[in-house]
Amino acid sequence: FAQQDKKWSVEANYPISIGDDLGNDTPGIIDLGIKYRFLDLSFAKIGIGFNAGVFTNEVRSFDNVAGETESFNIDETNWIFSPKFFSEFKILGAERLRPSIGLGYSIVSSKFEGQSFGVPISSSDSNGGLNLNIGLSYDITKRIFVQAQYDYIRNIFEVQAFPGTNEVKQNLGFLKLGLGFRF
Repeated sequence: FAQQDKKWSVEANYPISIGDDLGNDTPGIIDLGIKYRFLDLSFAKIGIGFNAGVFTNEVRSFDNVAGETESFNIDETNWIFSPKFFSEFKILGAERLRPSIGLGYSIVSSKFEGQSFGVPISSSDSNGGLNLNIGLSYDITKRIFVQAQYDYIRNIFEVQAFPGTNEVKQNLGFLKLGLGFRF
């Protein structure tokens, strides 16, 4: 149970988008996280955590079949910042296995740069929504663990449209596979 006494952990994950498109269905690069466990109950540990993930994509579109004239040439970067409260549960007889659940708020910050039909584009926006996280980790050693987790984000934002604004609701989903270290 020596690994049970570690209050801090850091993690590196590979995020895979499996929900609604994030921008133009941007592929994940990395998701980094840190957690602090401040309350130890007999059956679970309660704590706070923070994750930051980055997703990038190049959007290209051509006017003709030969691919000679680009209509769109845009680089897209999305950052997701996710503070949360979480609980890690103990399983009797399987101490190395730890299911967890978390609840927080995620901020999605997007940046678009490039050109559309020869006109330069440079824009950014931020929005966010409720984040629900479920996961499962397995201790390889007292300090090192592997994990799989799923983040659901209910992203809500407004889009300017004629004659006013429209509210857009996205169901973002990310499967994260990673490695962590407790200290």
